[in-house]
Amino acid sequence: MKTLICTATSLELSGIFPSISSSKIKTAGSGFEKEGISFLVTGIGVLSAYASLVQFHLNTPVDRILQIGIAGAYTGARDEVKVLGTPVIIEKEVVADLGTEDSDSFLSLNDLDLGDLDYYESRNLNIFDDLFGDSLKPLPVVTGATVNTATGKEATGILRAEKYGVEVESMEGAGALKFGKDFGIPVLQIRSISNIATTRDRESWDIIGAIKSLRNLCGVVL
Repeated sequence: MKTLICTATSLELSGIFPSISSSKIKTAGSGFEKEGISFLVTGIGVLSAYASLVQFHLNTPVDRILQIGIAGAYTGARDEVKVLGTPVIIEKEVVADLGTEDSDSFLSLNDLDLGDLDYYESRNLNIFDDLFGDSLKPLPVVTGATVNTATGKEATGILRAEKYGVEVESMEGAGALKFGKDFGIPVLQIRSISNIATTRDRESWDIIGAIKSLRNLCGVVL
């Protein structure tokens, strides 16, 4: 089975898989193979994630995709999700900032009667059991928000969490899950919590710890 592992940045890829050489990391934007597994750095943002996966798959067809990276947790998330360094499985994802501002509120395309609100779902996740065994079973399963502008204000985080019923946010998740839906390819998205998505405070973040927890979890793959 042809497996593709993708991250948004080379920092995430090198941190999660330290055995990958720096020379390989430099080519990760176009993809490379190591020990029978393909690796790809998609770039940041939902559009980059989707386009990079389409381009890669058209040149090198894959059977399944593992997307891994970091995420922010909203203040209203479950307590176990808000622990920095906690890996979570994203069961489904919604684009949370596609719409228009209306004074102090936000209107989605659905609110504006311009289209349905799509939640892109992970399917057939048992197809990844050969990689992880039972190690994923204890992980919290969450619904995520994909955003083009990361939360930097408390009010924004509260609005997104309440409006969409989400617990975490990233900038690429929906792109990968929509790709999986469009091409009929299972996508497993695993993210580790690096920060709380509220008033921006970089000193409270733990990106290194989040990447380390992903390395501990995903190191069995390579």
